Amino acid sequence: MEFESLGSGRLSDALAVAEEFASRFIRDGVVGIVFLGGVARGYFDKFSDIDIIVFKRRGVDLGVRAEYEFEYKGFVIDYEVVDYEDFVGSEWDMERRWAFSIVKIFYDPEGRIKSLIDEKTCLGDEEKRWLIIEGVTQSEWYCNVVSESWVYRNDMVSAHYCINIALDELIKALFMLNDKLLPAYKWRIYLVQHLGWLPEKFNEKLREVLSIKDFSIEELERRRDALNYVWRQVLPRAEKEVSMKFDEFKKLV
Repeated sequence: MEFESLGSGRLSDALAVAEEFASRFIRDGVVGIVFLGGVARGYFDKFSDIDIIVFKRRGVDLGVRAEYEFEYKGFVIDYEVVDYEDFVGSEWDMERRWAFSIVKIFYDPEGRIKSLIDEKTCLGDEEKRWLIIEGVTQSEWYCNVVSESWVYRNDMVSAHYCINIALDELIKALFMLNDKLLPAYKWRIYLVQHLGWLPEKFNEKLREVLSIKDFSIEELERRRDALNYVWRQVLPRAEKEVSMKFDEFKKLV
């Protein structure tokens, strides 16, 4: 993932503050401490805060709030204290896995946190396969079928909104085709532009899909054309990846 272009002017100071604050949690009963967010990803700007997760043993009382956000030395620190056992035993959703896939481990004396993250943040073959099938199928359906149903119902706002949904479904398939976990919504547009494989003219067509002058049928058709241009390039790669034709996709979704 590409984060370097976002800026790192405050990164070293933020990391120093994160390490200073996190050090107070190094004690018996603490399994590990990690940094998430900008500190882990290698950038830090005025919109970033310092995200810290403290893993403790169940039943251990560290004498602090379980979750708190506050200002410290010119930075916003957002920390959370969690039971290690709960994270081991729980199913991690995609957003949590993506967040922890880009992590800076600060304290992990027994290697338990690294092992936990390595195990939990993997992208399963069947999961990946299904998200490709679902993303490609839903993208085509929302773009060409559902949007047209709203034209028929004389609601152009809903018709245009369907193009946004279709784009997000196609983006989901693109991350899977690049063997990448799906990022949180606020990061998807930024990160999809930096994937290793992208359809021809993807960034240009992305801007065409996202731009809208008015809620007219002409604008809808223009946006559809741009999205379908990308979709047609994704389809053969998706079919090859899952060893299945698009007609079979539609029977499953």
